[in-house]
Amino acid sequence: MRSRVTAALVAAVVVQCAALAVVARGQEGAGITLERRVLPRASEVGVGDRVATIVRFDLRRYRLTILTATDGPARTLRAWVRDFHLAGGINAGMFLPSGRPVGFVQLAGRVLSARRAGNHRGLLAFDPLAGDAPVAVGGHECGTLEGLGRRYGSLLQGRELLVDCHGHAVDWRTRRYSAAALGTDDAGRAVLVHVRTPYRMQQLARMLASLDLGLRGLVYMEGGPEASIVVHAEGQHAEEMGSWEDGFHEADDLHEQWDLPNVVGLAPR
Repeated sequence: MRSRVTAALVAAVVVQCAALAVVARGQEGAGITLERRVLPRASEVGVGDRVATIVRFDLRRYRLTILTATDGPARTLRAWVRDFHLAGGINAGMFLPSGRPVGFVQLAGRVLSARRAGNHRGLLAFDPLAGDAPVAVGGHECGTLEGLGRRYGSLLQGRELLVDCHGHAVDWRTRRYSAAALGTDDAGRAVLVHVRTPYRMQQLARMLASLDLGLRGLVYMEGGPEASIVVHAEGQHAEEMGSWEDGFHEADDLHEQWDLPNVVGLAPR
């Protein structure tokens, strides 16, 4: 009886460790690394697989860009990536019913949206003008739109930081929804994160910050059904889409990406 109990306990530990295991693809030195982590806590609404999809792009091999209505009509992220020969992509922040970005957008010094949304406290900056890191985040104590605008040619306002530039979770209290976020890590890579399972963002932020991912900033880009990530390059493939959004679509039943008017793309250099 004792040996059977011991064996059962060992088996339970093995199962638990497997549930927290890292599933990663991409060799050392690769331009793209794709991994999936099982988050430590289940959603309050009892749906979802708790998986965080994390994609890192080496910006020596890939460059960030932004596509909007000036580049063509809204389409799924899968179609944006295909039509513009991108390696991958993610939402370029929230948008108005017209498709216009809610926040400020600037690409290579050209302003694509002059709106400055007062409730948008996250910021992504890339295309450094001098010797700065290839990508940086702003918001809270991590830099302002004006300050980063003097150092970077491209700027994108996001709703809020999930993880700040020091790797700390931001206590942004929200309803529950699927989420897509974009940021950077301690190696200076662009990091795309997608979690279909609906969480409150303060809970998701704490879990992501606790996973030793080396995050040095992560900006919430979009939530609910629109939250999307696509990667098709270097043998890495992922197509993620959201579903649940409190008060809008309270179900985990969507399996086709929704059209997006604005996206961030990763293009081969």
